[in-house]
Amino acid sequence: MSTPNVFAIRDVARATFYSIATGKAIVQLANLKTSGVENTATTVYARGDSGNPRIVGFSSERDATLTLQDAVFTNEAIAMMTGNDLITGETPIYARDVLIVATNSVTLNYTPNSAGALLSVYILNADNTHGVEIDYTATTVATGEYSKTDKVLTFFSSEFSNGASVVAYYKTNSDATAKTITLSSDKFAGTFRVVLDLIVRDIVTELDFAAQIEVHKAKMEDNWKIDMAPTGDPSVFDIKLMVLKALNSTELYTMKIYDGGLLT
Repeated sequence: MSTPNVFAIRDVARATFYSIATGKAIVQLANLKTSGVENTATTVYARGDSGNPRIVGFSSERDATLTLQDAVFTNEAIAMMTGNDLITGETPIYARDVLIVATNSVTLNYTPNSAGALLSVYILNADNTHGVEIDYTATTVATGEYSKTDKVLTFFSSEFSNGASVVAYYKTNSDATAKTITLSSDKFAGTFRVVLDLIVRDIVTELDFAAQIEVHKAKMEDNWKIDMAPTGDPSVFDIKLMVLKALNSTELYTMKIYDGGLLT
């Protein structure tokens, strides 16, 4: 089939990011809501004669901007926006347990990652606010104190009736599969090769063809956000990239339309 001269675009692209240094694929974003390339330039005009009309124009400052909106969050993509590596492994986690006293003691849900006192322990009021703080002791427990053995907190005998509520704050450790994404003051988003794969439709034959936009160098912008709300649509992840000129070339990007069934 001959590739089309006139076509329509209806679907969203899939974006694959490649390392410029190694050429290796880093991540593919296959759940994009929108994707697009915006092309801009600046034109200045010479003016003269009666009425000062435009006579001739000079164009410069050719720019292209790649904008992606992802329906989900991908760890590798977020890490690329921070400029830091994605770290996999055990990491400290803050825990908050609301516990019911039984026979002068409670058992934490998780194992604290350090010996001695927890971050804080309070009597829990009926409205879920903090009551009196309970202090840690490494010796014999007195009124208003607790001791700790592994995950068990022990209180002064008969100070709390069975069914009383306390709240404990402490640090524990995640498992080894946890992912850590870090935003640092001295790290910034990187530059990547980006390939957009999409489908176009020939308006004459109504047949679909593959299209591929290759952005040779795209610098991720450092302004981004994660929205969190209990209502409305799920939060989306906006990724904006400024297209840079390829090395030893004037190209910013190329778009190729081809029959995907005839790849050699």
